[in-house]
Amino acid sequence: MGDDNPTRCGSPQHPARQRGLTVRGLGCLIIVGAVAVALVGVLLERPSGPVLSDSSHRPNPDADIFARTVRANQALRERQEREQRERERKQEKARLAAIEAARPPAERAALATEALTGDGGDTKEAYCRARELLDPIEPKDRGAADVRKALSLMKAKQALLLHAERAAFEKTRGLMCRDGTMSPTCRCHGPHRGCCSHHRGVAGCEPLPTEVSCP
Repeated sequence: MGDDNPTRCGSPQHPARQRGLTVRGLGCLIIVGAVAVALVGVLLERPSGPVLSDSSHRPNPDADIFARTVRANQALRERQEREQRERERKQEKARLAAIEAARPPAERAALATEALTGDGGDTKEAYCRARELLDPIEPKDRGAADVRKALSLMKAKQALLLHAERAAFEKTRGLMCRDGTMSPTCRCHGPHRGCCSHHRGVAGCEPLPTEVSCP
């Protein structure tokens, strides 16, 4: 009778109970394996070098000073280069002015006539060049035939250019106030109500140009 007791040590287990133990064993193995994989992952992600303190992420004052110094030196070089180019431009302008000043009236008139009668060139550029040549001629030398011819050609070009400049100027012509300032909001060709209210009232439209603008 005792041999039929299923709970006795060494007795054969019931098949269903054996299957339950097997499932639990597999579950334990799976859990142990997952823990092992997690530990390996943690070890692999751990940095191999020494752990840096939070101070490594703080701004480096020496690096900031160096960067500011580099920028300051670059700005200084750029300013020096601009100043050098400006000096060279002025020197070249003075050299050309000296050459122009040495030209006699007849040569000036010939060059001005050539500029004003040339084909395919810019009209305003030709006029400005002629004016640059003819303006320095003294009144006593303006009676020569070649000088009078050049001055007449320049005057004809001036009338055409001045008419065009005035037409363009009218589109944005400003409004003058009685204190001599320009109205910041009003224009000559527009409503004048309320204009120059803090500048002693409206004086009139901005004067039109009286001569061609040359650089």
